[in-house]
Amino acid sequence: MKLHEYQGKELLRRFGVNVQDGKVAYTPDEVRQIAQEYGQAVVVKAQVHVGGRGKAGGVKFSPTPDKAYENGQKILGMDIKGLTVKKVLVTKAVDIDKGKEYYVGMIVDRNVQSYTLMACAEGGMEIEELAVEKPEAIIKHRVDPVAGLRPYEAREIALKAGFEGNLNKLADMMVKMSKAAFELDANLVEINPLFVGEDGIPLALDTKFDVDDNAMYRHKDLADWRELEAEHPLEIEASNYGFAYVKLEGNVGVLGNGAGIVMTSLDVVNRAGAKPANFLDIGGGARADIVYNAVKLVSKDTDVKAIFINIFGGITRADEVAKGVIQALKDGILTKPVRMRIAGTAEEEAKSLLAEVNSDLIQMYPDMFQAAEAAAQEANK
Repeated sequence: MKLHEYQGKELLRRFGVNVQDGKVAYTPDEVRQIAQEYGQAVVVKAQVHVGGRGKAGGVKFSPTPDKAYENGQKILGMDIKGLTVKKVLVTKAVDIDKGKEYYVGMIVDRNVQSYTLMACAEGGMEIEELAVEKPEAIIKHRVDPVAGLRPYEAREIALKAGFEGNLNKLADMMVKMSKAAFELDANLVEINPLFVGEDGIPLALDTKFDVDDNAMYRHKDLADWRELEAEHPLEIEASNYGFAYVKLEGNVGVLGNGAGIVMTSLDVVNRAGAKPANFLDIGGGARADIVYNAVKLVSKDTDVKAIFINIFGGITRADEVAKGVIQALKDGILTKPVRMRIAGTAEEEAKSLLAEVNSDLIQMYPDMFQAAEAAAQEANK
């Protein structure tokens, strides 16, 4: 479950993290009132469950209450990646030129069977961009799942990352952030930017906080924070079907059976020169109706220009997959090219069914690399 920035800050505050003050507003008049109350320049920030708010125009510096009102008018109601902004966070502005911006984050890392703490001296950027452009700048540390992050480890990480300021307080912030991640069953906690002013005191200016859906029974107070209207409509629909679905920003719809094969599918789409538009795992043993609903869901995404289906049949029968795709075509739901690899149980039966349809929209390939390349070519036309 994704949380808004103001909610993530509230959770970090409960664990003693020094976070920037702010108040939520639902109307331009409320924005101006909060700015007048603070009596200084403020920043008006859209509260939606997507990244890239600043680039989309959803974060605006406001030197006066009137300007804050004007920016509130611009941001409230705007569309950011398919989500409508219904509320904003108004925070006191900070003079970035009089300090340093850093990044710290905790993420569940299955490779090390624990959390990994990441730290970087170049805050204010998306961590995905940093990972591509300057991977050596990101310091990573496996956090012991029993002992947690120790203060001396946090100080060493701060030194390795090149942080400046009060290292004891920086380490203390990281320790408290990691404790919040563990105790609240978070999949992700980020503080970006972590601002260190001339006094050397760290301050969390922005945060991302995602809590594991499967742990909500342990955090019923947080379950009440879920806002279906603030989530992407396709993700809501997918949850109704019981799919593991994540909306991404590419142009190739991806459908597979099992988290591992779907993750691999995302990689081969990238390798083929396109970008995946989603992660969709239909699970094991899916029958034709499940595949039909999955194709219907992916087809609704206006970003999708082609669909890549990658199925390795064990308990999932290839002919059931083919039946689901064919039915979607017959019902007029499938209007985008599908390039698929289906291997394993009932593979020959699936080939026979698809051969009978004889549609250019659906083409089957002997391996996933060829299918992904074909889907990428269709999407990039």
